[in-house]
Amino acid sequence: MLPKLNRKRALFVLTKIDEILAWERRSEAERDTRFVELGRYLCECERGVLATGETKSFDEFLTRRFPESRRRLTTSCRP
Repeated sequence: MLPKLNRKRALFVLTKIDEILAWERRSEAERDTRFVELGRYLCECERGVLATGETKSFDEFLTRRFPESRRRLTTSCRP
């Protein structure tokens, strides 16, 4: 036997699902924007425009700032 459909509740649930999905899309877009911004600043550091004074090399800088990262810089930001 099928449960009785509560249209008001069904509309509420579907609205909440849509709100959550919209929030997730906004969050992903903001995260993507922040990563692009981070990349630009890291390229600026690598080019030596910003003297950090804390490390001898850019690789050492990355290792110190991102100790948990499994990714390594494979390409240079230099043109």
